[in-house]
Amino acid sequence: MKIMERITGIFQIVIALYLVFFNISTLYATTISETEAELELTRPNPPALSATSAIVIDAQSGFILHEKNIHTPLYPASIVKVMTALLALEQYGTRLDERISFSRNAVYTLPPNSSHIAMNAYETLSMEDALYALMLASANEVANAIAEHISGDIPSFVDMMNRRAIALGAINTQFGNPSGLHDPIQVTTAYDMALITKEALRYPKFRELISTVRHDIEPTERQPLVRELLNSNRMIRTGQHFNENVIGGKPGFTTPAQHTLVTYAEKDGRALIVVTMQGEGGRLYTDTRDLLNYAFAIPYVEQQIFSINEYAKTLPVYTNWSSQREFIGEVQLVVPEDVFLTLPLGFDVAELEQQILVPGRLVIPVQENDYIGRIVYSMRGIPMGDIELKALNAVLAPIEEPDEPIESYSEIVYVTGGDYEFPSFNLEELAENYYLSIILPLIIFFSGLLFSIGIFKMRRLKRQSKLGRYSVIGSHIYRYRR
Repeated sequence: MKIMERITGIFQIVIALYLVFFNISTLYATTISETEAELELTRPNPPALSATSAIVIDAQSGFILHEKNIHTPLYPASIVKVMTALLALEQYGTRLDERISFSRNAVYTLPPNSSHIAMNAYETLSMEDALYALMLASANEVANAIAEHISGDIPSFVDMMNRRAIALGAINTQFGNPSGLHDPIQVTTAYDMALITKEALRYPKFRELISTVRHDIEPTERQPLVRELLNSNRMIRTGQHFNENVIGGKPGFTTPAQHTLVTYAEKDGRALIVVTMQGEGGRLYTDTRDLLNYAFAIPYVEQQIFSINEYAKTLPVYTNWSSQREFIGEVQLVVPEDVFLTLPLGFDVAELEQQILVPGRLVIPVQENDYIGRIVYSMRGIPMGDIELKALNAVLAPIEEPDEPIESYSEIVYVTGGDYEFPSFNLEELAENYYLSIILPLIIFFSGLLFSIGIFKMRRLKRQSKLGRYSVIGSHIYRYRR
């Protein structure tokens, strides 16, 4: 009876613990659900836009927060100069004091009434001043001069622009000139310009350029007056469209393209990139303001995208890189730690695109925890981050039996279960010692024997000297006296 009472008591305790755990788990899950539901109520409604195409992305992660016709090719106007500035910073970012000479082709091939700062042929500017003129005053002759200075001529620079766009994933972009002046073949998309702007923002100088309201160019050899440059972006200048969160950007306009605008803004530790294309005058700035307000109001939550030791890839391991290589084994690559991303509420982690960048094969030795390759995760082609992969197991060289007799052995030998250590030795020395161990005792033995015989004879002669001299004849001994 007592045994049954004890079993019943233990059973009741187990049930009680289970109910407590279940209630805590349910409460935790309910709390999370309620938190997400509360955050969902704070999500704003997307704005109605007048622009034909628009996009807003998180400048740090690249996550797309809102979109409208983002892959529709449209004429870009002067936002093309973002790419021109990017290439200039990539080539001359550490040499901004280098002088640029303006050719007649750069200065005198501009259409009437296009943006310029009245540069003269053979006049020079520093690369830094040229970039301010490019981004603040949208000077087209300066765009031409930068292109010629970097690539020698404008067509070669345009080729560089297009190759750089493809490298960034801007595959629906076709540049025709470095300034953005209308060219029927020159088109881009809001999505592509967001990618290009995100890359340009990696350079602190680009941020400085687009955020500067005024810059003065000192007199040059062909211009005795100071050139005063004012930023054409209305969102960073006092007026109707000023926005305190906007750091800077680049507006553009041509009749075929209408108004276009690239904008970079920051608020409460978050950064956004907005691209609006084919808009109507001031309404483009209104669209940009509405997109910024909408995106900054979206609640963010932390979500786990990878778990520690999560399997990623298995790679074969060989003896060497040659065609005669032999397969040794396989190594498993895993994620080394938990990875979290702060993402907009409601974002499905399954929408993240993953690209595993690893070699096709490995060679020995591969050690456990070696870092091999990485996973790049992105959203609709926009990179959001990456994580290194590590080897879960080791693959080492196999132990082979030697084909020839071992001539020497110099490793330390340890006895299992003890702290005994045998010193190193050499087989040649051992052989030499072996011969000495045989010859030396023989030498000592015969030396001792000869020494004993000598002692015996000496004692015999001494005895004879005491008895005098004897002569033996038959059985008689005769002693001679002197």
